[in-house]
Order: sequence, then C-alpha cells, then structure tokens
Amino acid sequence: MRITDIKVHQPVGLLRLQTDTELEGWCLGVSPEVATHVQSSCREVLIGRDPLDRERHWQELVRLDRFRYLPHTVRGLVDVALWDLVGKAVELPVWRLLGGFRDRLPAYKSGGNLDQVAAFVDDAVQAREEGFFGYKDHCYRGPVVMAAVARQARAAVGTDFRLMHDAVQTYTYAEALRVGRVLEEEGYYWFEEPLRDYDLMGLKRLASALDVPIAATEYLPGTVYSTAQVLAQQAVDIVRASVPWRGGITDMVKIARLAESFGVQCEITSVGAMHGFVHAQVLAAIRNCTFFETWRVGSMGGEPLVRNPLEVRQGYVAVPTGPGLGVDLDWAEVERQTQSVT
Repeated sequence: MRITDIKVHQPVGLLRLQTDTELEGWCLGVSPEVATHVQSSCREVLIGRDPLDRERHWQELVRLDRFRYLPHTVRGLVDVALWDLVGKAVELPVWRLLGGFRDRLPAYKSGGNLDQVAAFVDDAVQAREEGFFGYKDHCYRGPVVMAAVARQARAAVGTDFRLMHDAVQTYTYAEALRVGRVLEEEGYYWFEEPLRDYDLMGLKRLASALDVPIAATEYLPGTVYSTAQVLAQQAVDIVRASVPWRGGITDMVKIARLAESFGVQCEITSVGAMHGFVHAQVLAAIRNCTFFETWRVGSMGGEPLVRNPLEVRQGYVAVPTGPGLGVDLDWAEVERQTQSVT
C-alpha cells in the first residue's frame, strides 16, 4: 500500500490521505492555514510512501518542523491521519495497535472562568451530580477569588470528589505558592499551569514547596524532547499532552511512555482532535493517565459529520472499537458542507 494523494475539504477541515487501495486516513480539524502547509511541505514526505512506516514519517516531519518553520499542529494532524490509515489497514483500532490497556475511560468535567465564586461551586456540584469523577475549574480571577472557590467548592462536593485547579499560567510565583497552600488544605488532586511552561526554575521551586501535585507542559513547544528536560529536572509532578497542541498521536505516546519511566502521570489535555476520538484512542493504550477531560455529559460533538459521536455516560467514555480511529463519517454530509477541495 502506498500513499497516492492528500486532499483537504474546506470548510469541513477534513484531511484525507488517499492510497492505491480503497483505504484512506482521516483527520478533522484542519484549518486552511494548516492545509496550506500540509500541501506545500508534507507531500514530499508522504506521497509514494508506505503508511506503515509511521515512525520514519514522524521523524521526517519533525525535521521539516525546523527547516520549513512549520506549526507543530501540521505534523500532529498528519500523524493522526496516518494512524487512522494504518489501523484500517490491519483492521484494528488504534488503541489496540498502541497496546490496549482499557476499553472505557473515567471522565472529569472541565469548567470555564466563571463570573462568581458561587458559579464555580454550582458547576462543581453539577459535575458530581452528572456522574463525573472530578471537576476542574479554569479560574484566573486572582488568588483571593480562587481561595474562596477552593474552600467553598470542597465544602459543597465533599471530600471524596476530586477537584483540580487550572490557573492558565496567570500567577506569579508568590501568588502560586499562596494559592497552592489553600489547594493543599482542601485536598485538591492537582494544580495545573500555575506558572509559564518555560519557567522551569519557578515550577521546580513550586513543586518542591507544595504537596499538591503540579501539572504543566500543556503548551510547551518541543513535545517529547522538551518534556524530557522538564522530567529530568523534576520541575513538575504531572506532565500534560494533547493533539494537536503538542504534536500527534506518536508524540503523545512518546511523552506518556517517557513520563511512565519517571513514575509520573501524563494527563491528557481536553477533548482533543476529531471530537474526542484521538484522545480516547491514546488514553485507552496508556496506564499513567487518570481521566478523560471533557466539558459536558452526552455527545462530544461532530454531528452531523460524525454519525457515531463519543458520549459520556455515567461518568465514563467508551473507547471506539472500529478500525483506525473508529470514526463513522457521513459522506453525504461531508459533500454537502464542502466548498472546496485542495
């Protein structure tokens, strides 16, 4: 089997790796900018090549990142389509190709930066009532507000429900230390992005000073290579990874395996590409990730393009079992929404 063409449907954002067989590899979420880079730079790496040589393609795409100044999202989305294609070729879901570990994933609810302390508390209570196994706020309204959120949310949900705080890299070191002390008192499961990812010394000091685990690297360039430096310096307690922010499926698995060798959790960030299908495949193949991150019960979206959307039911996400990513596209709907194909 050889890759014969690359097509991108817009504004659908569907990347198709076509072959000399009836099989194709797909990835949704490709912007016009990324599509331009894919067509101008990635064709030389992929056209005429065997998609089963996935590691070789990843290494060549990493090299192109530097020589063509490509956004890392380009490699990530192409890598997703390659994995989808390989899974279809061997008639297995990607998570089994990666080494199956589990077939359903516990989920937590990820909330926003809400207006009032009471709104955060209500959101956490609702998450528990909806069956989620935890709740993460994205409060970046300052240490005073966050301290109130932590105390009131814990009182409202009880001690056996996991709470996490994501500061989105907004604190100074002194502020992060102050908030972290409160999170420790309230038994928070982790403290995410307290400082900028590049502030390795600050993160290391904070991780040493606090008992609540520090999570970072969500948007750190360099994927597995930069994560290796963070882990080697013991700058954080938990690393983060996702598609396409930190590369593709290959990147995520390399990061997760690296973290596991250090005895560190790799918590996957957000629903991710392809309306949760990509992250579900990776989480199902690794041990050192506790939760699937999403924002609501029921469907994760993609309709009407996706006929079998992933859903959160009773706190769990069932892992797709179809070949590749397991996405069932409605081709009539793809054609209806397509305005151009490049």
